[in-house]
Amino acid sequence: MTRFLPLAALLVSTLPLLAAAQGPAPAGAAAVAPADGNGMVSLSLVEALAAIKEPQLAGIFSFVSEKDSPFAFADLIARDRKARRRYLGKLDADRTAAGGLTPWDHQVCASLVNLYASPLGSTFGTPGKKRMASINECVLSAVVPLEQIVAKRKK
Repeated sequence: MTRFLPLAALLVSTLPLLAAAQGPAPAGAAAVAPADGNGMVSLSLVEALAAIKEPQLAGIFSFVSEKDSPFAFADLIARDRKARRRYLGKLDADRTAAGGLTPWDHQVCASLVNLYASPLGSTFGTPGKKRMASINECVLSAVVPLEQIVAKRKK
């Protein structure tokens, strides 16, 4: 339960910003709607949550805007070593199978690099050199559409 607190804190901290950006709510409407207005999550995020064996978090991520979801996911896996290991394993398999990663996965890896380089990174520790090299390889890999990766996985 405590490993989900950073994500919950991120969501709670963005609620006032979301409400201010949307202006006053109509009478009888909920005070805060999902950030992107539709409550949808990207398929890349769904795959990432399945890879870390936490698919139930999709409901929480539906309240995070799609453009902010790579950073929110990176924040989650930066704090959870087992989830990070599982996710990087999925990325390595995708890079091997399809020769690249989705744009969403690139954003997650770039966010991880930025998180570990920031002063915040010292609060949850940086991974070893081998893991950081793997993350950097992910950032530098080719961009491949999700459909191509899925099609090439089982071949």
